[in-house]
Amino acid sequence: MRILRTRAALLRWRLNVRGKIGLVPTMGALHEGHLSLVRRAKFKSDLVMATIFVNPKQFGPQEDLKKYPRSERQDLRLLASAGCDLVFLPRSVKEVYAAVGETSILARSDLSSILCGKFRPGHFDGVCTVVYKLFGWIRPHSAFFGEKDFQQLQIIRAMVNDLSIPVRIVGCPIVREKTGLAMSSRNAYLADEDRRVAARIFEVLKNSRTLNSARRELKRQEFKVQYLEKMWGRWLVAVIYKGLRLIDNLKKE
Repeated sequence: MRILRTRAALLRWRLNVRGKIGLVPTMGALHEGHLSLVRRAKFKSDLVMATIFVNPKQFGPQEDLKKYPRSERQDLRLLASAGCDLVFLPRSVKEVYAAVGETSILARSDLSSILCGKFRPGHFDGVCTVVYKLFGWIRPHSAFFGEKDFQQLQIIRAMVNDLSIPVRIVGCPIVREKTGLAMSSRNAYLADEDRRVAARIFEVLKNSRTLNSARRELKRQEFKVQYLEKMWGRWLVAVIYKGLRLIDNLKKE
């Protein structure tokens, strides 16, 4: 597995590559959910590339950029074991953002001002900016994203459609821990018992018949509900538990 640390090296590499590239963008702290994306990309691509970059533009001023878990050595080992061919792992933020105030790509306001966007202003602009850059440099045939961040998936699809970017966006199913808790890098902040409690979010989504009954049950279980809404044929939820923001969703007809 080859590792590229600079944008210049990435662009030189891309000049000589043929075939279908499958891209898996990540912020590192990898888990089985990320690896499932790599394996899906491996099945559908000639070459699989992952990126590891903790993107400062998608963190708000009160969020956990400095504390965000980083495990570079383990991440690379996991990617290699999953069959990844190449990793773009910038040695510094300047390899991605040449200037602090450079232009951002704005997410579609009708999609980014709701749900998570109400509580994380500017977050999806940061996501779209870095994804747009990666698409321009790597020019993948397909890019693979998990459905846990379902709103993000819809926003990226809209950006690709609106800007006529020639890349196929592939949404991949949520991977869950044995308890049912949706896998997330931020789960590392939770103790084992807290993970078992957090798994009740999924149980509530599965077992509730109405949004109102689900909200009542989540509050009864001492989750602070930021939102619980139905969109895109799914129930989407964000809660605060032990100071940690957790999201999940489930297809509900």
